[in-house]
Amino acid sequence: MGTVLINSAFLPLYNIRRRYMVIYGGRRSGKSIAVSQLLVRRALESPKRRIGIVRKVGTTIRLSVWARIEAAIDEAIGLENCTINKADRTIKLPGGSEFVFFGLDDPLKTKSIEGITDYWLEEANEFTENDFDTLDVGMSLERDPILQVWITFNPIPQIKGMEHWLQTRFINKIKHKLSIIAEKGDICVFRTWYKDNVKCPAKTIEILERYKKTNPQLWKMWGLGEFTMLEGVIFNNWDEVEEVPKGIALLGYGLDFGFANDPAAVIEVWKHNKDVWLDEKVYGTGLTNQALSTMMTDVGVQKGYLIVADSAEPKSIKELRELDWKVIGAKKPAGYKMDAIRIIQGLNLHITARSVNLKKEIATYCWPQNKQGNTLAVVPDGNDHAIDASIYRLYNGGTHWSIL
Repeated sequence: MGTVLINSAFLPLYNIRRRYMVIYGGRRSGKSIAVSQLLVRRALESPKRRIGIVRKVGTTIRLSVWARIEAAIDEAIGLENCTINKADRTIKLPGGSEFVFFGLDDPLKTKSIEGITDYWLEEANEFTENDFDTLDVGMSLERDPILQVWITFNPIPQIKGMEHWLQTRFINKIKHKLSIIAEKGDICVFRTWYKDNVKCPAKTIEILERYKKTNPQLWKMWGLGEFTMLEGVIFNNWDEVEEVPKGIALLGYGLDFGFANDPAAVIEVWKHNKDVWLDEKVYGTGLTNQALSTMMTDVGVQKGYLIVADSAEPKSIKELRELDWKVIGAKKPAGYKMDAIRIIQGLNLHITARSVNLKKEIATYCWPQNKQGNTLAVVPDGNDHAIDASIYRLYNGGTHWSIL
């Protein structure tokens, strides 16, 4: 059997047998990578396990949990030794264990899953408590003494007077401290931060620590992994919709390039008067331009419509054009992003439920603050890849907006 290398901060979790393994905390803490490694090790050492890897929205699987599980398997035994079925989203290991991937937005898939010995609920804050209960009650094999639900997520902005069900169900039931594993009853809680990730990029650390001064609330949430109420949120003019209504004109797409640390983001944009609908099509790291092109085709991006991309990458734009995409560079005159923010604040934004990363960005997009806690009218720097993609398609120069 191959060796699964696991970050030392997370390694003690392997020998804990609590049913509910709750690992949450700040951004880039390495929790998702660590859990994928822990589950692969469990699958290799305890044959014939059936591990359900679940996201709220199925389209987010390929660039998140699927990629992480594949990487952990490849490091341990090599993917060539496994049976991989991308259509059914299953990976079978030589010893008989199997990973089954699905989204809760596919009820037929959910009902057909049987014999699960473990679940991993990635980005669990997207699930309802009823979602969780439905999965939990179905995992009750008496023959297996180690039935576990692994729950990973980043804290979300706190709503005054309300708590997320993950807080009331797990977080508040056990006293715990940052970077220290706590256990009680059938619950294990581990709050992590970027210092638990030995591979956290230096640039990411720099950006996170900058929030100590520029936005203490974001520092608490993204740095320390705490639930907190955010001040100075820029966009309050949005809601969530299941689908774009029929008959609304499609404007096209916005594209923000990324690769190693920053994700590439493709956002589909519709408009009608002051109403704008946004749908996340692609959001992920490690995508070459060829891979990005393939993924855009796979998720239904239409080649006949205009894609407005970050003009800072003319080579990438040229390569996508050679692959028959209709791509132009965004016009970015001085001060364009502040202009964009001001005008978007006057619109009615409707974001599809499956656009999980765009919703996270827009919900935490805040004005910076000075040392005295006063809000500054300065464009934020940080988690805005899907926002930038949206702006590129909406914006068409310094004074004219294509939606107006």
